[in-house]
Amino acid sequence: MATKEKMMWLLSTLVRMIETQSFDQFDKIVDEHGLDLITSPDFLDYCRQLKNVPAVIFVASIAAHNSSAKNRPWMILQVYQSILAKKLNPDIAKLSPFHVIRRTVESIIDKKTIAFGKAGGRKLTGTGQDWFFCVELCMDHEQLSSALLLAENHLRTEVTPEFLLLCAKSIVTRVKVILEGDLAPESMQRWIRFVTALHRHTEPVLPRVAFELAQIVATFHHKNREYLECIAWCSQPVPEGCNPTMLQFRRAQAHSSMGEYRQSIDLLDQVFATMLAQTDEQIDAQFQNSDVKGAKARPKEFDGNAAALALTDLNALLQAADIVPFLVSGTLLGYQRNGGFLAHDKDIDVGIFAEQDIFSVVDLVLKSPTFRLLKGYIRLDRIYQLPVMHKATSICIDIFVYYDHDGQLITGVHGTFGYNQNFVFSKFGLQTVRFLDVDFAVPDDIPRNLRENYGDWEISDPYYATHLQSPSTKDVGGEIHMMVSRLELLGGIVEGKPNKTRRVVQLLREFQSYDAAMDPQLIDKLEARFCPAPELMLADDFAIPPDAYV
Repeated sequence: MATKEKMMWLLSTLVRMIETQSFDQFDKIVDEHGLDLITSPDFLDYCRQLKNVPAVIFVASIAAHNSSAKNRPWMILQVYQSILAKKLNPDIAKLSPFHVIRRTVESIIDKKTIAFGKAGGRKLTGTGQDWFFCVELCMDHEQLSSALLLAENHLRTEVTPEFLLLCAKSIVTRVKVILEGDLAPESMQRWIRFVTALHRHTEPVLPRVAFELAQIVATFHHKNREYLECIAWCSQPVPEGCNPTMLQFRRAQAHSSMGEYRQSIDLLDQVFATMLAQTDEQIDAQFQNSDVKGAKARPKEFDGNAAALALTDLNALLQAADIVPFLVSGTLLGYQRNGGFLAHDKDIDVGIFAEQDIFSVVDLVLKSPTFRLLKGYIRLDRIYQLPVMHKATSICIDIFVYYDHDGQLITGVHGTFGYNQNFVFSKFGLQTVRFLDVDFAVPDDIPRNLRENYGDWEISDPYYATHLQSPSTKDVGGEIHMMVSRLELLGGIVEGKPNKTRRVVQLLREFQSYDAAMDPQLIDKLEARFCPAPELMLADDFAIPPDAYV
């Protein structure tokens, strides 16, 4: 079985070949990787999971003509060609109107939830594999309601070991699609009930599969803000040979979301102790669907032109509603230092003053055809951070809200761990500067603002841990600050950033006087395991914090 890294590299190579129409390179790719890998079910499914339709069609076409098992890739080819063309291919049209594959393709083309007919009408037909191919197909095309309907209906009619494995595979490999879907709480409850039923069926006969499903149920409960239920699922016995890391992580996240930060800190330290005995591959596998990313590949290069378009569009949207956004944090630092974005930027930072009705800003973004609001950050109490995504470029922009606070200004970050970390700045007015050939507002004393945020801001430091080192950080040494230190360390380890990891380890040693300090022996072990000698580190190892940090 090919590794994820190998399939990732192969897919990127094929995508470049398809985009440039350089098909003469294909023989070389086959010589290097072998036709068996390219036509394997695992690689075809990998292309589908990453939603790369041109690659799916190309690989399915090659597999349909060259693999020993031709039926499945041929069906995938016909299905994806039909969806791309928005009309049924002849082979799909030959299927019965009640065949589950035909009905699913029609629903995706029409962008409607799949219909099962009225009571007493004919049932949809197809094998168990057909049904769960359709479940995956709906997930891959963001038809989550249809996917759930298909899965629920088939669970009521067939409970064989083969079915359970197919169903579990569909959920486990595509759980991230569900988590990122814009689901109402009642829709998430339906997913919880379905996966719980699946867990009940698998626990007696397939305990390891059931363990994977239990983790997913816990994650869904957390997504639905049902933290006690999440903790209960995370507290179940771990089958022999299974990895408890993610259960510890989710329990820590749930306790933090309830404001129980000390319990969260203790559980995170248990996570680190467990990770010490694990390989990099085991750590990656555990964290691939969490809020800490498990990919060790170099982050996607920040596109300055795309970022300029996104920032310009946001400025226009807010200004039209008499809301004045101003550059802050890394974006302001980039402007002051070089008149543009920083080389290691990953998003854009702007601020607004809280004299506006913040929920009117939320409504403005929700109704905008240009931006998408990441709703998981919306709070019922005071909102400090509104992350939005520019639809055309996928550039993320953090809108930070600044409130009056004891003669100063306070803003904050809403971590996906459920906490709010605050930062305090001197009050400032605004001035207008020329940035990206557009007029933008900035604080009227830029050096002072940057000094309060970064200290010696004129010296470049790509490994600067803003939420641990910033002079603006409120409640330094408090439980939230010390929990964030663990999250920063976890992000450095999971993302394969040894320079970032070493920096946080150094800071954890400096934090030993605080109540929630990490055990020095644990720090020593983590440094020995995850921090190679400085001379072995890469100079371009830029840090990517784990939790939407500034």
